[in-house]
This record gives sequence, C-alpha cells and structure tokens, in this order.
Amino acid sequence: MIDSKLTTAEAAKRAGIHQVTLQRWIGEAKVKAPKPTLIGAVGYRLWSAKDIAALLKVKQAIYGKGRGRKKKNGSR
Repeated sequence: MIDSKLTTAEAAKRAGIHQVTLQRWIGEAKVKAPKPTLIGAVGYRLWSAKDIAALLKVKQAIYGKGRGRKKKNGSR
C-alpha cells in the first residue's frame, strides 16, 4: 500500500473478488480503473477509498442479480 492507496491486487482482495475478475471487469468497462501511476519503471493502478467504494457498488450490482441455483422440478 502506498500512501493509503491499494494496488489492483490489493483492491480485488479488499472487494472479495479475484484479481483476474477485476482485470476482466476493467477490460469490459464495468469498472472505471484509476490511471496508472509510474513507480520506477513500472505502472501501477493505485486505488483510493473512493475507487474501492465504487468497485463494491459494481460488485453488488453484478452479484446481486439473483443468480443462484435453479430450482429443480418437484423440489421443495
């Protein structure tokens, strides 16, 4: 963590999703990712608390769609 900001991997962990899922959501434009910040020669996306809050809202919208097991015919 750099100055209370999280890397993409840390942001995914904080949100309770896998890093690959977060990267896929970024690629599909479901989540607006922060612009990369160069640290040395490496670019990192540093997520603020506001960015994490927005990510959690997107996660809730995606996972809160009532997905679940379909009831089988004749089930209780």
